[in-house]
Amino acid sequence: MVDNGTYGYERALNEDDIKQGKAVKSLVMMRYAGNKNGAYVILILGQDADNSSVINRVSCQLPCKYAKSEVLTGDEVIRTETVPADPSSIMGAMLEDAVNGQLVPYGQHNDSIAAPQPAPTTPAQQSPAQQSPVPQNPAPQVAAPQNAAAIESQGPAPASDQTYQTSFDCSKARTLSEYLICHDPDLAASDKELGAIFQQARDAVTDKAAFADRARKQWNYREKNCHDKACLVSWYAYQKDVLSKIAQTGDVNAQQ
Repeated sequence: MVDNGTYGYERALNEDDIKQGKAVKSLVMMRYAGNKNGAYVILILGQDADNSSVINRVSCQLPCKYAKSEVLTGDEVIRTETVPADPSSIMGAMLEDAVNGQLVPYGQHNDSIAAPQPAPTTPAQQSPAQQSPVPQNPAPQVAAPQNAAAIESQGPAPASDQTYQTSFDCSKARTLSEYLICHDPDLAASDKELGAIFQQARDAVTDKAAFADRARKQWNYREKNCHDKACLVSWYAYQKDVLSKIAQTGDVNAQQ
């Protein structure tokens, strides 16, 4: 299942499920973050993609026999482990679809997905230090999925590793919102613009500690709540207005 860049994978029914009269199993929701420096990155969100506060980020490099699994709460990594990328597991099937070009990176508005391409035979060889502010206001290995992902039409393969210039280093992007910003030209442009306004506001205030505290709270809000482009667009607009007022007045408590 695919819905606006979020993919749903369904576990196959096993013998015990059939005996218990189960007809289907719940979907495991995932977003593909793209190819980052030779590593295929997926974000496993759970059943409710919109309200998931814990994300399992999984990455692997070709031939993807093993994967790095990181459990994130906001921007904090709370657990890291290396696991086999078994194609018969949900996680392995997701990675296999990513490697075969069947997934479009989340945030890219491609209307089609390319037919699977053969994988190369040889491997491809922050903490958020981002200065931009934010608004105030492991998947278990299971039986093979019945459907890896819906392929609705055929077309050119997306440039999954394309990133845009932002106020932070996209090669160190660690969170879903950072991936979205790096891979979307509109969000990347907003980030660069906000970075300049942020610097002006920081220079204007006298209470640097209060300003740093505000910036941290705003960033934490974004990382916890913004899991799609619409939320990030709203967040950048709010921050631009408030920080412009702070830059003009020097008052860290200035509001929109």
